[in-house]
Amino acid sequence: MNALFRLLAFGGFAASVRRRARVAGLQAAFAVAALIPAAVGAGFLTIALYQWLRWHFVAPVASAILGGGFVGVALLVALVGYIALRRERRPAPPSLDHTAGLAALGPVAAAASRIPPAVLAAAVAGFVYGMRGKSK
Repeated sequence: MNALFRLLAFGGFAASVRRRARVAGLQAAFAVAALIPAAVGAGFLTIALYQWLRWHFVAPVASAILGGGFVGVALLVALVGYIALRRERRPAPPSLDHTAGLAALGPVAAAASRIPPAVLAAAVAGFVYGMRGKSK
């Protein structure tokens, strides 16, 4: 029965992993499918902006304005990325050290191992009986 339970539990876990992988694959596929027309559209808008700038400025000035705009956008994206990564790299606050509590139990466990099991059972039963009487 235990083996059957483990098999069913692992089967559910594997199905969950397969489902998550399928969803991640679909997300990536749709992202790429959306990125291609967006890149083509950005290319056409860049060309249209260049043509509009050519109407108002000579070719070298229009190219410089367009290039400077792209450099400005690149610097802005780099700055936002730097700030986001710096926030992620902050050290986590120190957590409680659970090994110190376990180390303190060492002498107690060593002392309890020398006590006969019947005496330990009687002590636990007395503790439980005493706690039950106090709740009234």
